[in-house]
Amino acid sequence: MYNSRIFTIQTNKAPPGGRLLPVNRDIVSGLKYVHLTYRKGLRVDKAVYMVGSYGPRVEEHEFLTPVEEAPKGMLVRGGYHIKSYFTDDDKTDHLSWEWNLQIKKDWDE
Repeated sequence: MYNSRIFTIQTNKAPPGGRLLPVNRDIVSGLKYVHLTYRKGLRVDKAVYMVGSYGPRVEEHEFLTPVEEAPKGMLVRGGYHIKSYFTDDDKTDHLSWEWNLQIKKDWDE
């Protein structure tokens, strides 16, 4: 979905962190948000956030990830590929997507 789109942020700034998650039919137990970050094909970070357990409802559940600053420094600037997904205790993939992130010092670069 976001694989061809590149989001750009400045060093030492926080990227957006809100997600909407539909729970339509079954109770979801032990839901986790997993965020894998790759740079030049190597995994450089893995973040796992426990979301909780949810029952079905018409409205989507909203999950906000904790705010994290982008690292600063010349070595961390560049492109990153990120794989994000929601999974539960049964290892069911409820929602997954891939996206790209570009970290720059200035907007002019």
